Amino acid sequence: MTIVGVLGPQTRLADLGSLSDWADVVWGVDSVRDVVRHVSDSPVDVLIADASVAYLTDELLRLTPGRIGLICAVAESDGIFEWAAGLGGITAVRNFADTRSTARTVAKSNSNGTRTRSSIENGSDRAPVVVAVWGPVGATGVTTTAISLSTVCAQAGLSTLLCDVDTRGSSIAIALGVMDEIPGFAAACRLAGRNELTASEIGRIVSIAERDGVRFSVLTGIPRASRWAEVGPAKVRTVLELVKEIYDVVIVDIGFGIEENEWIDEAPQRDGAAREILRRADSVVAVGNSDAVGVSRIIRGLDEIRDLCESPILILNRVAPGTGADAADAIHRFSDHIVRSSVPTDGRRGVDEAFGRARSHPTLWRNVAELAGVSLPAPRKSWWRR
Repeated sequence: MTIVGVLGPQTRLADLGSLSDWADVVWGVDSVRDVVRHVSDSPVDVLIADASVAYLTDELLRLTPGRIGLICAVAESDGIFEWAAGLGGITAVRNFADTRSTARTVAKSNSNGTRTRSSIENGSDRAPVVVAVWGPVGATGVTTTAISLSTVCAQAGLSTLLCDVDTRGSSIAIALGVMDEIPGFAAACRLAGRNELTASEIGRIVSIAERDGVRFSVLTGIPRASRWAEVGPAKVRTVLELVKEIYDVVIVDIGFGIEENEWIDEAPQRDGAAREILRRADSVVAVGNSDAVGVSRIIRGLDEIRDLCESPILILNRVAPGTGADAADAIHRFSDHIVRSSVPTDGRRGVDEAFGRARSHPTLWRNVAELAGVSLPAPRKSWWRR
């Protein structure tokens, strides 16, 4: 029999008896957190969920096709059905009775050794990518660039995690207005140090950023720069290895500091986390400004990171009309690096504009993401619709 879990309000839980002739219903719950807790110990072939924004969350979608073979959403009204059908990894049905035929399809696919529909739609063959976003000192726009990249990846339907590992001036939690009762990335590092870091713990400590229908997960940074020792290189390595198994894309804001303490053997490294991420990332996006000071700083900075990573994807931020070509020529002449993309100057509204510009310049940011090694599906409407 097909192993089934049910997620929904009490009215849905009353329907569990009707499944007994074809399904082995192992649990029925009314919260996503309870689903995460149950599937960590007892994975299911099919999760039957009520089609609602309260249940079809980013946290839930990350569980398929691993802990949950297929999510079957029951949507009785036309508008809700269309919304649920547009979510990657979801099979929408009109009523509770239709879940039986869906479950049979899953069982047949599993018996043939082929992938279920959810694994195809959720892109399980896509290799996970870790993208580090770095820039030299001087407020080049590393944070807003990381947010824009996270936005375009989430819009494309990829499960996306944004990490703040800027040990000198973390700002993502404040910028996004997300609750950070605990510094998420530091908490993950502490768990890693105790060998207690698991996928369910990551699900517990991540925050969710949502604006204008776009959602992605966030591991917030340390609230004070003096707490940099909590984020050590070995722990960072463990955290990255785990989150790559959970998310399609992991984007890491590492700030500007990459200094190495060479004068005391075995001394703690203030910027050890940033250096480790640059070494471990699948690709690095380097952000610079196009004015004279910004060009000078990015040239020196690129020289400083040359031994830590392969040639980064270089973009210029806040490029005023008529200045981009001269800045790109100067950078290429003195560093041999090529500017791969230029972001036009914005209204100087910082993070408030980072979400919007990912949609107002979709081709630009999709190109940056693809240069960074992220395999994006064909453009479509927003992945998360209200």
